[in-house]
Amino acid sequence: MRTGYIGLGNIGAPMAHRLAEASDCLVHDAVEAAGAPFAGEATWCATPSKIGETAGYVGICVRDDDDVRTVVDGPEGLLQTMRSGVIAIHSTVEPATVIALASRAQEVGVALIDAAVTGGADGAAKGELVIMAGGSEEDVKRATPGLLFYSNKIIHAGATGAGMALKICNNLVTYVELAAALEAYRLAEALGLDPARLTETMRANGNLTPFMDKFVAFRANGPDMVGADAFRASQAALVTLGHKDLGLADKIAAANGPTLTTARHVCKNFERIIMEDVEA
Repeated sequence: MRTGYIGLGNIGAPMAHRLAEASDCLVHDAVEAAGAPFAGEATWCATPSKIGETAGYVGICVRDDDDVRTVVDGPEGLLQTMRSGVIAIHSTVEPATVIALASRAQEVGVALIDAAVTGGADGAAKGELVIMAGGSEEDVKRATPGLLFYSNKIIHAGATGAGMALKICNNLVTYVELAAALEAYRLAEALGLDPARLTETMRANGNLTPFMDKFVAFRANGPDMVGADAFRASQAALVTLGHKDLGLADKIAAANGPTLTTARHVCKNFERIIMEDVEA
């Protein structure tokens, strides 16, 4: 099967590498230099439409809703040339964006599903991502061989858009947990406690999830591991993602009823919480 992957960023690149290892893969990114690590492994395409000419499965992990719309249905998007196969949207975007694009894809004979991911870059590299899929049972089944190149669990959330809705709910918990963990360690430090004892306690009672455990360790050791500038950049990028994902949660909640008091509070204060003790 000829495959394609668009978006070679922090998570997209390891996903694309796994796809390239197992198939005849075409890749594209808005930044051409991102394709350099794929030399000899995958074929670089200057536009998404070039991928659409021959790929039967295409994964997409780009920045936001506008970028997803551009690579799928823009002037040089996949749907300019793709007339069969399946597109899997991995970017975290509004459910309505996927629903609209799925309808457009159907017009030209292409199946498009939402396939939101969780597990981070490490999970992508190991092929251990969890996929939250939205679409018909038939379309998700068609996409499954491609999804299994980089995931080991696929959760079919429901109709088109349900995968994104599930991911947004999951991300809400993630960012609230990260904010709570940071403030708990700051409180422990102010009280003169050994932070290792707080880690030990929260591991024992389940409060410290594996993801949070890695985050806390990186916060403690990140500057030494990657350097102060890279560490600060990573935390600034986290702030950007947090605002985006919590903002998505608030937006879809406003259209569906519940008031997300905690999410709004964390979103409003997320930059301060994350960057407060990061060296300038």
